[in-house]
Amino acid sequence: MKTSVKNRRKNIDWNLAGLSTIIKLNNIIGFLPIKLDEILSAVVREVYKLFSPNTCSIYMTKDGRTMELVALQSSDGLRPDIHKQDKVEFCAAIRDGLPFIVERKPFCPNRKNNAEGPMSHVCIPIIAGKDVLGTLSLDFDHDTVFTHDELNILLSITNQTAIAIQRSLLFEKLENEKAGLERAYKEIRELNYALQKKMLELKDTHDRLIQSEKLAATGELAAGLSHEINNPISIILNRIECLKMESKELFLPEVVLKDLNVIYSYAAKVSSIVHDLLIFSRHHSVEFKHVNIKAIIERVIEMLQNDLNKSRCMVHLNMSASVSDIYGDTDRLEQVFWNLLTNAIDAMPHGGNIYIEAESSRERPDFLEVRVSDGGEGIAEENLHRIFDPFFTTKKVGRGSGLGLSICFGIIKNHGGDITVKSVVNEGSVFTVYLPVKPS
Repeated sequence: MKTSVKNRRKNIDWNLAGLSTIIKLNNIIGFLPIKLDEILSAVVREVYKLFSPNTCSIYMTKDGRTMELVALQSSDGLRPDIHKQDKVEFCAAIRDGLPFIVERKPFCPNRKNNAEGPMSHVCIPIIAGKDVLGTLSLDFDHDTVFTHDELNILLSITNQTAIAIQRSLLFEKLENEKAGLERAYKEIRELNYALQKKMLELKDTHDRLIQSEKLAATGELAAGLSHEINNPISIILNRIECLKMESKELFLPEVVLKDLNVIYSYAAKVSSIVHDLLIFSRHHSVEFKHVNIKAIIERVIEMLQNDLNKSRCMVHLNMSASVSDIYGDTDRLEQVFWNLLTNAIDAMPHGGNIYIEAESSRERPDFLEVRVSDGGEGIAEENLHRIFDPFFTTKKVGRGSGLGLSICFGIIKNHGGDITVKSVVNEGSVFTVYLPVKPS
């Protein structure tokens, strides 16, 4: 150390200078953001200003086994090479928990390399309770002798540093716990959301199970009734046809012919309902194969064109380029879209637009999603859960049997798909059909 520095050290009022440094450090540490590297750098900087050593450094212990240099200031800007090894057992200050002082010695037992000649060195342990957190080390020229006042100042500074380190570690622990609580809260929210979603799915599954049971029970009943009714109705229709063909030979008056036509129309209506019941009960042959859904829908639109024109309704068909063939029964799928379009027409007595859109489902991979939308009268919310029930209808008496949507539901389920509805009164309805693109 140069003479001027040595003389300056002799002339220092250590009590006043030490107190000033401790107060300054307290203010810096107290107002700094609680970042450990900034705290330790401030301590080293102020200790270096006060004592003017060759080097001033702070080492921190890691896992109670090794030491790591975390803050340094030196006269030559070089990193000191102090410890033999980074293990804490090779540091006397940490090992004994007491200040380690070397004055005017040709070597230091902690040094890796003692070829530099005599030196003076002080190493103060940074202790918090029973924990040794690290050391504050200062190197001086070999003729430096440490006074009692200097050591007291260093001890005060290390005590202050230990409190700051503890506070920083505690703050870091609290931040980690806070982050952990936030993660846990987020996970709980996600689990709660997933649970609510599962409960809704369970309720939907339960409702559909009840629906399936209703359909199964009604289907069995419908199958038996249909066969019992179909035979006499067929005979009635056949006999009316024969009577009409033989009307001249039998000299049937015009009024009788009119009555025969009325009877025929009503018998035909009964026959149509029986036909729907047979479809509903699934007592019919089906043939699953690869079919083009666009061609099916276009064919249904063409067949209903007269009804569309009379009702002043227009169909807008929009098929995504990603739509592929599906695996299904052509006749049954025609029945589904016939019923859905007929319902849409009936829902708009003053005419309007019907939109049919089809695309690969984003919600359900490997499914085709077909939406049939209308701007009609809509369905009241209290009726939505019953809309697929057999014989339930919101139409006026004589306008429907209540089997159309039940038939759609049964056919789509038989294809391994699903059908849902969203509706707002006086705004319209959207029926969404999900069909698998591969055999289920």
